[in-house]
Amino acid sequence: MHPLDVGAVTHRGMVRAVNEDGILAVPPVFVVADGIGGARGGATASSLVVEQFAILAQREPIRPDDVRHALEEAHAHVRALHQQSLPGAGTTACGAVAVELDREPHWFVFNIGDSRIYRTEGEDRSLVQLSVDHSHVQELVDAGAITAAQAAVHPGRNLVTRAVGSEEQFDPDFWLLPMVPGERLLICSDGLLREVPLATVQDVVRRAESAQAVVDHLLDLSLRAGARDNVSVIMVEVGRERAAEDGSGR
Repeated sequence: MHPLDVGAVTHRGMVRAVNEDGILAVPPVFVVADGIGGARGGATASSLVVEQFAILAQREPIRPDDVRHALEEAHAHVRALHQQSLPGAGTTACGAVAVELDREPHWFVFNIGDSRIYRTEGEDRSLVQLSVDHSHVQELVDAGAITAAQAAVHPGRNLVTRAVGSEEQFDPDFWLLPMVPGERLLICSDGLLREVPLATVQDVVRRAESAQAVVDHLLDLSLRAGARDNVSVIMVEVGRERAAEDGSGR
């Protein structure tokens, strides 16, 4: 497996009283969950996702089916929470888990909701969105009813169409991608891009700084812009040298 440089940060922002986001950045597992359904319900739902993926991070090796199972377990726990004590509780879940297939490192990427994961490509480190938003405005964009620019300011932009804990709308997306030395993954809740333009995020990600310096800079930009929502950011950079798998250094 390639060595990984990791940075992670979460903040309640400048307006919200509670941070309903949950994050996990424990190699090889990286997850952002953005809770919905009220302060208590959202925070509890996102923490249940983090709890299940923390259990996953202790497994070795991790297979794609293990990732699917962790997400399904989180969904079952949030559904129980919804039914027993916190109606309406739910959460997004977006992330990447490093797995090996045929002895080659890959990313198993997943998403449900409107948190996002991006990947840098090419020498110029252009940001490419891997996930597809499960949201009302994305459906309008796909239908040609509004533009992406209009979606960014649409009054229904916070309405997700799929979520962990949703009775009828639990349908996560999955992708299996080769791990590329030198690439960077950016995983974030929608609170980041609500305040910081994607072009600015890309400029920060392109810089030759540590992963932690990048996420700290992005959080600072968001807070300076008013951070009306919770903000969570994880960055993972793939090293160019394969980490030794045994004592031989090979």
